Formats: sequence, structure tokens, C-alpha cells
Amino acid sequence: MSAAATAVPLRVSYLIPQFPVPTETFAVSDIVSLRTMGHDVTIHTMKPPRADEPARLKKAEVPADLTVRRPALSSAATLPARLWKYRKTAVVLFRDILLASRRSPATALTALACVPRVFEIIDEIDSNGSDVVHVFWSRHAGLVLRALSHLGRPAIRSTFVGAYDLVADDFLVDIAVNSAECVFTHAQTNLPYVNAKARGGQSVDVVHRGIPLPVLSEDAARDDNLWITASALTPTKNVDIVLRAFHRARSLRPELKLLICGDGPDRPRLEALCAELGCAAAVTFAGHIERSRLFEKMQGSGTFLLLSTKASERLPNVLKEALWSGCQVISSRTEGIEELIPDSGIGIVLDPHDPDALEAAIASVLSETVTEAAERRVRARRLVAERFSSMHSMARYVARWQELRAAA
Repeated sequence: MSAAATAVPLRVSYLIPQFPVPTETFAVSDIVSLRTMGHDVTIHTMKPPRADEPARLKKAEVPADLTVRRPALSSAATLPARLWKYRKTAVVLFRDILLASRRSPATALTALACVPRVFEIIDEIDSNGSDVVHVFWSRHAGLVLRALSHLGRPAIRSTFVGAYDLVADDFLVDIAVNSAECVFTHAQTNLPYVNAKARGGQSVDVVHRGIPLPVLSEDAARDDNLWITASALTPTKNVDIVLRAFHRARSLRPELKLLICGDGPDRPRLEALCAELGCAAAVTFAGHIERSRLFEKMQGSGTFLLLSTKASERLPNVLKEALWSGCQVISSRTEGIEELIPDSGIGIVLDPHDPDALEAAIASVLSETVTEAAERRVRARRLVAERFSSMHSMARYVARWQELRAAA
């Protein structure tokens, strides 16, 4: 960790659509890493709290003392006064949104609905005395950066572009990127797109999104006959192809078992497919489980599969966790995956719709020797530790923020 990352504690406002989200555990990792370095973090969400918020916070292992500020119905009473207070900046935001309405009418409507929350967040940031305002996705929260820029607030404006926002490719991305003083993305493959969005002379930093590195238990019993997958149970995650690959592997090794972690609307169809394939007794649907428990399950498993073709899939954190846990990994060929799995000595990358490639992957996994597995784990863990640690990643964010703060 660089000295710049720890020298001066920062007050960081983290802007995110909703928090926590089961599929975005990396947000919690980033925040915990910043706090471990001694920085103060406040979360500001664009969306109101959900009814089961306490349970979600606990399941996502969010620190109990983390401040999370959300919109509330009671704030509606102060809306007229707030809009009057920020009337000149409101005109700028309305103009920007309306100019884009012909190109993205639905998005423009949602952006207009967010304007009251934008100014509420501005007041929250002012009360925090924030040094840095970081937008977690370059979506609606990017309007806050536009407002801060117009108001001339001194906080460093920072944003990330890399998944949902990159796929959306709309005026909200343009506003966030062009209102930020520093822009981050998490894969080299994203760089041409983000550079094209950035204004002249604006730098874009590629910082791989990191994960916490749990202490490894070398005494943990690993069942090489246990396969595991973890994802939302939605069609684009292709868990049905995982099931078919598992069914094929069981024809070669009948003692294999599969653990499916995650939940979603596709679960009934997948359960019916298990029955159709005749492997229901060998498959367990565990539902959504806490991140720490998932890692324990990974460390006790032989092979992890993620065959998603979701458009926003970019170097999934769950693959980093699987590599760190020591699993053999079979992954779909998604954007930038070669930065995480550069060769077959670390994991297998394939087109999930190619039956021959799946057949070869199954044969490779089933034939791996003890020595080959040990060598693979050493290489994979070295790669994750060097490039994909959340402490290392967030130290680079902080170093950039400190540079900008010193220059200002």
C-alpha cells in the first residue's frame, strides 16, 4: 500500500443506486477496505430503503457502524425550499436531461425523477464535509457530480465505468464521466470505450476491482467430487448449461454432486431441468448465502463453474473468489476475462454454447492430477493476490484522490 493512500484520512461520500445488493458484494469490499485504511465513508443511495433492509445489511455483512443515507418520504416537505436554494443548478440539470430526452426518453424521465434526491445528497455531502464524492456506477448518481461541478464545491469528483453503465451507453454515462475529475474502470478491455467518453486531457485509470483475501485454511477438507456455481438464477447466467455440463460429467463420474448458490426467477425451470435430466438427487439449491459462507463452500469444492453470457459481465468477483479458494474454474468467455484467467494453467475459458469445448473442459477437470492441481492453485492465488486484492485496488483509488487533492 502506498504512503499516499494512508497519509491523510479522507471523508468519502459513496454514491450508489441501492445498498446493499446481493449481486454487488464488491461494494461492501471496497468500503471495508477504505475504512481499514482509516478513511471515513458515508453511503448515499438514490433509492429508498426496502422493507427487509436490516436483514439485507446483515446478510451482506455490512459493518454495523457504517452510515447509510437514503431518501425518505419526509424529505418531500423540504423539496420546494431545496429547489429554490439550488434553482440555477436545477436549470442546468433540467436542460441537460431535456436535451437528451429525444435520444433516451425513458432514461430522461427517470433522471428527472432523481433531481430532488440529487439536491438532497448535495446537502448531505455539505454536512459531511466530504473530501471525495465517488459515483459507484455512472448512472443517475452522476447527476450529483454535474451539480457539484456547477456549484463549484471543493470535493474531488470521481466515478467508475465498467458494467451496467458501459452497456447502457447513454447520456447519464456522458454526464458522469465529463463531470468527474478522475475516472476509473476495472479492465483494460473497457479502456477504448471510456477514453472515447472522457473529455480531452482527462485521465482514465484502470484499477482491477479487488476482493478481500480470506485467510486460507489448508486443513479444510476438499471434495473434488463436489462442483459449485454461484450467481443470480436468471436466463443470461446460463445455469441450465451448468446443469447439462454437470449431467454429462456424472455419466463419466457418477459420484459427482453440484451445489447451486443464488436465487432468482429461473429457479423453478432449473429445478424442473434437474428432474428431466435425472440428476435432482445430486443437485442442491442452496439459495442466496452470505459471502463468507460461500467462500467456505468454495474451499471445500473441487470445481467452480460460471457460464454467464450477461452483457455486463466483466471480470466477475465470484471468479476471483473461486480462484483464491483453490477451485478449478470453468468460465465463459466474457469481456476482458483473459486479464483474470490468462491461460489454462489457471482456469478454463470457453464458449458455453460450444458442446465440444464443454466436453474438453469436463475431460480436463476430471483428469487433473494432484500435482497439477497444486501447481494451478499456487499460480491462481499469486495472480489474485498481485492484481485483484481489494486493499490494493482501493489504495490506488485513494492515491489518485490524494494526488488531485494535493494539486487543488
